[in-house]
This record gives sequence, C-alpha cells and structure tokens, in this order.
Amino acid sequence: MKVRHTLICCFFLSLQDGNPEVTDAQILHYGVIGGDFKAGFSFESPGTWKMFCREECEGENILINTTDVRAQTGRYSIEYEIELIYVLSVSISKLTESDSGQYSCGLGGSSSSASYERFVIVVAEALLDGNDDQLKHFDKETGSSLTVGCSFKQPGNRGFFCRGDCGKNILVLTLDNRAQSGRYNIGYDSGVLYVSITQLTKSDSGRYRCSLSGSSSSSFRDFAVTVTDAAGPSATTTGSSTPSLTLTGSTEQPERAASAAADVLLVVGLTLALIIILSSLTVLIICIKRKSSRGLRTRGNSEGTNMEDVHYENCTPGSTREDSTYQSLNPAGRDQDQTYSTLTHHT
Repeated sequence: MKVRHTLICCFFLSLQDGNPEVTDAQILHYGVIGGDFKAGFSFESPGTWKMFCREECEGENILINTTDVRAQTGRYSIEYEIELIYVLSVSISKLTESDSGQYSCGLGGSSSSASYERFVIVVAEALLDGNDDQLKHFDKETGSSLTVGCSFKQPGNRGFFCRGDCGKNILVLTLDNRAQSGRYNIGYDSGVLYVSITQLTKSDSGRYRCSLSGSSSSSFRDFAVTVTDAAGPSATTTGSSTPSLTLTGSTEQPERAASAAADVLLVVGLTLALIIILSSLTVLIICIKRKSSRGLRTRGNSEGTNMEDVHYENCTPGSTREDSTYQSLNPAGRDQDQTYSTLTHHT
C-alpha cells in the first residue's frame, strides 16, 4: 500500500502567539480544527523502534514510543511500512487549536543510530470552501492569532491575502507556496490557501479576502474579524486595553483585598483583647469589695461584747449597772411596786 505524502517544503518565517515559529530546516503541514491530520515521512534506514513526539523526543514530550508496526495513544497514532523506502506515518485525530506546534518522529535501532524528521503543524480555525452562503465571522481577542484555510477546486499559481476586495489593500501576494509580510502570512498546501494574522489588534477588525488565481480563472473566499480587548476581571477594574496594565490591575486588586482583611482581623483581635481585660478587672474589683464588706461585719460582731461597757461609762451618776440593765429589760417596772430579781452583770 502506497502512502501518499502530504509533505510540502513551504514554511512561515515566524508565526507567533498561537502559531508556531518555523525555521528553514522544518517542514510545514496544515490542518483544520475538528479535522484529522496524517503525514508520512521516509527514512533511508530501517528501525526497530518508532517514536512520535511533541518538539524534541525526550521526557514528557514523547507521545508514542513503540517497537510494533502500529500503535495508538489517545488521539495520536503511528504506522510503519516498508516499500522501496522505509515510511513512518503519524496521525492526529480531531485537531484542536492547541495542536499547532513543532513535532518530530524517528526510526532507529539504538539512540546512537536514530534518525528524526522535524515538522510543524498549523491548525486553521475554519476551512472556507464556498458552500456557505453566509459570511464567516471570527471573534478574537487582542494579542491572539487567526489562521483560516481557503479551499479551491481549481489550482492556481498566485495567492492573494487582502483587506477588503483586493483592490488597493493587498496584504500579501505570492507566486510561491508561501509568503510573509509583517504580521500577515500565506501558505499553500494541496489546493488550500492558508492565511494568518498574528498579534491581532482592535484595528485589525474588518473584512478580509483570500484569493487564488490561475491562468484562466480566479476564485476567492471572504471572512470577517472582530477584535476586542482580552476579557478578564482586571479589564473592567482598570479600564486598560494594554495587556501589561491589565495584568497589573489583576494583581493589585487581590493585594488590596488581602490588606483590608488583615486590618479588619487586627481591629477585631484588639477589641476582643480589650473586652477580656476589662471583664477581668471588673470581676477582680467585685471580689475585692465583697471581701472587704465581709471583713467589716466580722469586726463589728467581734467588738459587740464591749458595747455594754461603753454604754455604762456614759450613764448618769448614781445609777448602777443593775438598774440600767433592769430598766432596759423591763421598763414597766419603774412605776410598779413589785418584787423582782436583781440581774448582775459580770465584767
């Protein structure tokens, strides 16, 4: 079974912030979100083990490492075939935007004799094939990137990427498989013209056109882009449109909240401490007063035996202690003639 190679040697010089950076030594492949990717790579020598990796084949970057002819791990799969040459095919199913990046695959009998092929995958957010009557619209945030695939049935030899209708607003024009002008890029692969804008700004909002022209016909696909400030709590708090200011606002707000919470805790702690101290002092004063009142009553009772002596000393001359005592006991006896017993007070 022959494996159709979908390799092309075109590449972007630099695709940033969402699109991978590509160098002259790498091969560029395209895919579309939700679609499947498959590419075959030829090697001069056979290998007992096969590897498929994200970036370099080391550590956690290794997606598949096997000695089998076929292997699969999640959305990643690998297949090894021997024809006139040694072919290793790698696949990724259900592509996502995060699958854009650098990859490598290799064959070898040992680490010293390993042979690798490095390539880059650019995942487009949509494939425009002309079957949709409505204008395709993309909502993006500042600083992000956009890649759109424009599919054409007829091949062409000139690719255009324009702002508007390709009158005087041609962003990129190429007779090759790839071209770049500032933040704008074109790549052509198997009848699909891929256009990209990196580091989007609000001024990039508008209508765009990708066009492929041949010797006798010209086709185009239109789409629109709306670029808004990156959403986040700091954007509404600071009202800033620059990422740096947005980041600063998002860090200052939690710090202020934490500082206010610390102040509240400090006030509550001091208040509780003051209440405890005042309560302790109040209880101590009450205990001291109660102890003092008990001491005075005890002293009065202990001196009660001497009160009579004080009373006698203040009596008028000629009175006796017995008369005084009797009168205090029986006042009615003063005017009555009766016999009574004399009380004697012993001192």
